[in-house]
Amino acid sequence: MENFWSEPPQVGIFHAHDFENIWSEHSHITHRIELLYVLEGKFTLTLDNGLKFPAVAGDFLLIPEEVRHRDVFDPSRGLRVLTIHFKWEHSADYFAVVNNRTLCDMDYATRSEAMRRIDFMYEQWEPDELGKLNAGIQLHALLMLFYTSAVRAAGRGNPSAALKRTRPDVARQVKFFLTQNYASEFTLEQLARRFEVSPAYLSRLFRHEFGVSFSRYLTTLRLEAAVALLHNTALRVSEVALRCGFNADSYFIQVFRAHFGTTPGDYRRGIRREEKK
Repeated sequence: MENFWSEPPQVGIFHAHDFENIWSEHSHITHRIELLYVLEGKFTLTLDNGLKFPAVAGDFLLIPEEVRHRDVFDPSRGLRVLTIHFKWEHSADYFAVVNNRTLCDMDYATRSEAMRRIDFMYEQWEPDELGKLNAGIQLHALLMLFYTSAVRAAGRGNPSAALKRTRPDVARQVKFFLTQNYASEFTLEQLARRFEVSPAYLSRLFRHEFGVSFSRYLTTLRLEAAVALLHNTALRVSEVALRCGFNADSYFIQVFRAHFGTTPGDYRRGIRREEKK
């Protein structure tokens, strides 16, 4: 039995922070293992050996200690990440099984449970001795969840396992992904590749499970997010558009008017008038 099953890691740093541009521009290393959980934005973890791992909100990435890398992202869009630095004596055995590819391939249920656990860890975090000990125990359980997922996936064989997934399973995973990443740029074809199905199958899935096309479903998610920002923030309309996945103000206004019968600016002004009554 591998030793990492019985020996929890030692947590040093655990914080949520906005990444600085320097991490994107220059390669760097850390002297501890890093677990990254993307809260907002997207980036590509680029290792000096040439490997690249794209990540979006809701994704996990692991970086072994002393590995030189860059965190490449668009500074105009920002990147917020929950980061855990830790030491683990038997990490080499663990990384022989768990890697960033297995983390990207986690199924919907495992990813949801992992997100729940790391959110709870962050809520409970205290940077004192007892807090670090507690975080190490909880992190150990999370790492074992990743390990179990990777072992089971390897046993099933990913390609054949993907074919055995039921339509509701795929629908739930796609829905979860879009809810977390509606502001990102991707096509139906790219989404199909991510979930190892054909574009035609995914197109039919949207019609059957959600009653609308892929583009209509994604647009609706983005508009719902835009309405929330118009309600709850003072962001300019152009910034609302950008944060919700609309790359052009004019297109955002056009789509918003077609859906709600008014422009985003008039919609917000109407909200303000109602609040003053």
